[in-house]
Amino acid sequence: MFMEKRKKVVALALAGVMSFGFAGVAMSSVTEAAAKPAFSDGTHNKYSHELKEEDRIHEQNVRALKYKKRKGEISEKEYEKAIKKEQKRHDRVVRNVKADYEKHKYRHN
Repeated sequence: MFMEKRKKVVALALAGVMSFGFAGVAMSSVTEAAAKPAFSDGTHNKYSHELKEEDRIHEQNVRALKYKKRKGEISEKEYEKAIKKEQKRHDRVVRNVKADYEKHKYRHN
């Protein structure tokens, strides 16, 4: 009778140790995934980061131009010219980032 209880206790202890082992393996994979470096804006991709940064810069430049127009520092004509220039700059930068992405898209490191 004592032998049967002993076997149950040993089996239960082994099952507990194995479950902790499985849980440890599962948690280590979660911590590895979280350890990947990310950019400060939440992107994990160099090209996404560059596009997001360019959008931020573009928005900042447009707001600055709107502010100058509203305060009377520039005329309507100067504002329209500056907005067109800023839009061309923004389009050129986005086009370059996308071209760089396409160039390196299939390259494996």
